[in-house]
Amino acid sequence: MNSELTFHHVGIACHNIEKTLPFYAAMGYAAAPVVDDLIQHVRVCFLDKEGAPRLELLEPLDDQSPVARTLASSGVTPYHLCYQVQDIENAIQSLRGQRFLLVTGPVPACAMGNRRIAFLFKKDVGLVELVEQDLT
Repeated sequence: MNSELTFHHVGIACHNIEKTLPFYAAMGYAAAPVVDDLIQHVRVCFLDKEGAPRLELLEPLDDQSPVARTLASSGVTPYHLCYQVQDIENAIQSLRGQRFLLVTGPVPACAMGNRRIAFLFKKDVGLVELVEQDLT
């Protein structure tokens, strides 16, 4: 099943997208518009650069955001790896079979065109996000 996971992006927890963005812009990354995801309690900004991994800056919208807890304990840091999958339900079950804990989802993500996402965690791996493949 793991071979069915296609890398999508690295999520980076930050306190303030506008203050973090200039560093990545100076490295040649282009920013998409910032989107507020009220379900996940985060502001999201995707960054793209040809030949480089896609990045996602995540800023907490409020204290309910899991990103806020990460920032409080670790500061600005890589937060998760995201993989695109064809069948999110099957992928969740497969990872749960590998002792991942389902943290959130599947829920629609406005920053991802309302495709469903899910977050899973395993102590020896960290936080993994799954996103449904866009079939349009």
